[in-house]
Amino acid sequence: MKRKQKNLNYFDKIIKIDPDKPDPELIKKSASVIRSGGVVVFPARCLYGLAVDAYNETAVERVFEIKGRTEKKPLLVLADSHLMISCVVKNITPMAQKIMKSFWPGLITVILEANTSLPANLTAGSGKIGIRKPGHPVAMALVKAVGAPITGTSANMSGASGCFSIRDLDPEIAEKADLIIDAGTLKGGIGSTVVDVTGELPVIVREGEVSRDEILTAIGVSYPATCAINKVGVKVSAIFNDSKLIYKGRVFSFYSDNVTLPNGLTTNIDIIRHPGASAIVPLTAENEIILIKQYRYAAGDFIWEIPAGVLEPDETPLECAKRELIEETGYSSNKMEKLIEILPVPGYSDERIHIFLATDLVESKQNLDKDEILKVHKLKLDDVMDMISKGEITDSKTISGLCLALRFMVQR
Repeated sequence: MKRKQKNLNYFDKIIKIDPDKPDPELIKKSASVIRSGGVVVFPARCLYGLAVDAYNETAVERVFEIKGRTEKKPLLVLADSHLMISCVVKNITPMAQKIMKSFWPGLITVILEANTSLPANLTAGSGKIGIRKPGHPVAMALVKAVGAPITGTSANMSGASGCFSIRDLDPEIAEKADLIIDAGTLKGGIGSTVVDVTGELPVIVREGEVSRDEILTAIGVSYPATCAINKVGVKVSAIFNDSKLIYKGRVFSFYSDNVTLPNGLTTNIDIIRHPGASAIVPLTAENEIILIKQYRYAAGDFIWEIPAGVLEPDETPLECAKRELIEETGYSSNKMEKLIEILPVPGYSDERIHIFLATDLVESKQNLDKDEILKVHKLKLDDVMDMISKGEITDSKTISGLCLALRFMVQR
């Protein structure tokens, strides 16, 4: 009830707009707010975003403050033309041009070397900038009207889920924004693929709607499969030849890759590509472990697990861990430490699970998804380890996390 009342306080900031044929006068008004240093909530292709003038260092700082986002994480920008992009980056490489031509507007965010004229906080000192041509008519019209690149980060608190409609916009963000453009409910989805093209070969930072293999086809490059998915260069002997998309789901995609193995054999390998996940071992001040007993359709039963969830678009493993801990257990953590990164099923999936230890817990509010059926339990660590030895806990990420948590407690 309080939230509804609070919404009324910023109701006059909201302007409704036709998502397909945006009113030029409303766009002009929104652009004026941005040019004057304001923050505007606007519709991107999948989620609502926060737009400010990318050249305005003070306005960019407001975005970090509004989202509670770490200044070590850069913001991407939206641009509408080759000229506008050339003012933002040092060079538009031939590889970048091929990707842009094949997949823009929307779909792909390209990372290039940033022009030194950009505010340092926009790039987080990385020397690189992510750029995308808007895939939504309102966003495109807004960039054109501003006449300069605007930020395109999602309109959500750092670590929280993005919003597909204005009614789901976080009240704190709505209160601090200067203008809110309501274009109705957006389509949602897994977001754009983020590809770094500052090196000799493209490096996929995050695989979204466009697959790695589609990018390879567009630029006409063939090289080891692992190098195309990892953030750092990894030399492997297997050579990637071709790939066929079998199934694209809500969370993961299933491919059949044709590769040449280190022993010279050329063969097809089935592989599941996954965005990654975070899992959390919550440890109370009383040295109790918070576990959930959750129904899993694939297992055909309720199983014991540590809280965990899939990384959302533009989300770091730590942000995901903080969000999932609150959503599944109703607790937040003032201190999270990375324990390990595991490959649960490397024989057929590239999924990586980042496991964190969460301490200094504070009661919050549980927020389960509609398809989540679970109960929260507090158990002594010794009892939990007995459950593992008795085969009562069988989930691999949970066993890994609990064993490392025990080692942490012994060392402490």
